Amino acid sequence: MKYYLKLVRIENLLMIALMLLVIKYTFLNQADILQALSDWKYFLLIIATLSIAAGGYIINDIYDVDVDTINKPNKVYIGTHISEKNAYNLYFALNVIGVGLGFYLSRTVNKPAIAAVFVICSALLYVYSNGLKQIPLVGNLVIAALAASSILVVGLFTIFPFIFDFNRNEMFSILSVIIDYAVLAFLLHFAREIIKTIEDIEGDKAFEITTVASYFGILVSKIITIFTLLGFIGYACYFIYNNIMHMPYVIGYFVILMMLPTLFVIFKTITAKEKADFSFISKLIKIIMLTTIFSLTAIVLIGN
Repeated sequence: MKYYLKLVRIENLLMIALMLLVIKYTFLNQADILQALSDWKYFLLIIATLSIAAGGYIINDIYDVDVDTINKPNKVYIGTHISEKNAYNLYFALNVIGVGLGFYLSRTVNKPAIAAVFVICSALLYVYSNGLKQIPLVGNLVIAALAASSILVVGLFTIFPFIFDFNRNEMFSILSVIIDYAVLAFLLHFAREIIKTIEDIEGDKAFEITTVASYFGILVSKIITIFTLLGFIGYACYFIYNNIMHMPYVIGYFVILMMLPTLFVIFKTITAKEKADFSFISKLIKIIMLTTIFSLTAIVLIGN
């Protein structure tokens, strides 16, 4: 069982689940707005989102077995602890669950068309693993966009169906915050994706896999990462200006737990040389992702 949990990146799935729970039970509930999904249906939305994400991790590992034996030999589970057949079966089962729940939930809110988001995400994850990742920048942008979509799906299923004339301004205000956090997530995930191409450059070059690092070189990859992280800081400042200028303690949270750590990551990116350095940077970005998630809670608890 533990190898299946590692295969689906259980720690990443828990972070996604935590993010969705924070959005629902601190931000949305505190806003006291109409929501299209009840608690148990929102739980199904989380299951659907996690299923698609887990399926994406599995299909990526199936196609990356050879290169992963060089880049991360201790994290190759398919062919060692899990058969390729079982991995494929689990991949298909998770996608059926994710897409099936998406269709069910879309009908319960009378917006059947929005189920397409799960179909599109599932298809993009397959296409990414099956070759799109070898198009420098494009594959990384797709993964970052898919990460952002796990936030946008909340607005799509809980807010969008209940926008009426009498609450349009209020609902669009809430929706704009969700979009802002999706942008922040996109920037962090894109930066981390570029760092991972540097971290895995040895195996990628050995199998002639084209990534940002193997195609453009480490220096250019560092520059892209640095500008992306500066973009994250800039967008965080934009968010502060538009939404929380009247909340000095929350601004302090953003500065101390999001912006300053990002500046440190930028410094580490500039000085990084070894594979271990880039692995460390990747972990730091994940921590910033976590503090960014909890900034929504800070807005609710400290801001009020």
